Amino acid sequence: MARSLDVSEGTVRSRFRRLEEGGVLKITAFADPGRFGTARLALLFLKVAPEHHASVVDHLTACGEVSYVSSTLGRADVFAQVLVADDSALWRFLQERVRPLDGVLETECTLEVAVHKLWFDKDGSGRPGGAR
Repeated sequence: MARSLDVSEGTVRSRFRRLEEGGVLKITAFADPGRFGTARLALLFLKVAPEHHASVVDHLTACGEVSYVSSTLGRADVFAQVLVADDSALWRFLQERVRPLDGVLETECTLEVAVHKLWFDKDGSGRPGGAR
């Protein structure tokens, strides 16, 4: 990274630490769902009554099976990514821990089976630093 930016490694470490401490930067790992065997990586889309939105989000963020939660606009109000051991565990998680929550009006569950692209950038170019 230092070489590509033409700065010292110490400068990169310092900037990285400052961004991380400021909550701007977080390093995460993404697993390839196609390599999980029987484990299931599921994407949940929930329609939630407005007065229950915060409590549903709080519940999901506290679940060990849930790796990601966001509020969304469109067909769902809440999106969550869930990793469980197998189909049976996914069914139990939905039936016992998600659908009974106060305010959950609808659930949609999609299985993620392969990742074809994983890249985040601000300008939408799909290239590091917006290089063209």
